[in-house]
Amino acid sequence: MARAAAFDLEDFLARSRALDLSGIDWSRARAEPLSAAERRILPYFIDVESYTIAYLRALLNTAAIRDAEICDFLGCWLYEEAYHGRALARFLREAGHPLDPRRPKSVERPARAWEALQDAAASALSRAFAQDFVAVHMTWGAIQELSTLNGYRRLAERTENSALAEIVRRVMRDESRHFSFYYHKAEERLSRSPRAQRLTAFLVKRFWKPVGAGIMPQAEIDFLVGYLFSGPRGLEEVRHVDRTIARLPGMGWFRGLEDYVSAARDRLGRDPADAAQMRQGKAHSI
Repeated sequence: MARAAAFDLEDFLARSRALDLSGIDWSRARAEPLSAAERRILPYFIDVESYTIAYLRALLNTAAIRDAEICDFLGCWLYEEAYHGRALARFLREAGHPLDPRRPKSVERPARAWEALQDAAASALSRAFAQDFVAVHMTWGAIQELSTLNGYRRLAERTENSALAEIVRRVMRDESRHFSFYYHKAEERLSRSPRAQRLTAFLVKRFWKPVGAGIMPQAEIDFLVGYLFSGPRGLEEVRHVDRTIARLPGMGWFRGLEDYVSAARDRLGRDPADAAQMRQGKAHSI
């Protein structure tokens, strides 16, 4: 199996900075169309970006803390992700649709029992499997980063708002670098340990869900994936994610995103209000 190109951590650290918003024509945010579906999914993206701190918390309870490269990366990663959420929140303000100040932030929402159980189980497994468990986190991170990257790509393709499209394309450049780190680390860890491959496959098969699961209602996750990954172009992006992850050692079976999107579409078909909102931008679907 061909290995991915090495990730240049020093270059990443040297280039890491807040998202560059220079040159954005903010007047276009309000002047150009923003669909009801886009107004619905942008808060989801903002919440996911701000919830990065919870993933970092989980990682710090594992043997990942002993990997100097992972520690160096995580500080910059968290910083960049936070500015993605800030940029999207500013866009909504400029477009005339600010977030409700009374709306709870994702990190302020009470932890669900399932999320608390997952954290406890991850901590216990990390102690039991030590270095092998880091491969699970790196693979999980690679799936989430690539799914998010492709979701942003679909949003940039579908929106008629040029300001939003430009902001999203800039976010994508960061997300691409984040994915590259997780993927490289996952490949490195999985290639040297058959036990790590078995552990990763076991946990991903049973517990993986798209980014946002655990902090967002199921209906919102379904709406987002159904909207972004609709049509032939959406299916192409979904399969690209699955094929890329399946190239990791021991992950050849993976097709988790396509399975999830298919199930989400079935659930969405039962809700007339969601179906109507989906159809709103159908004429511009790719």
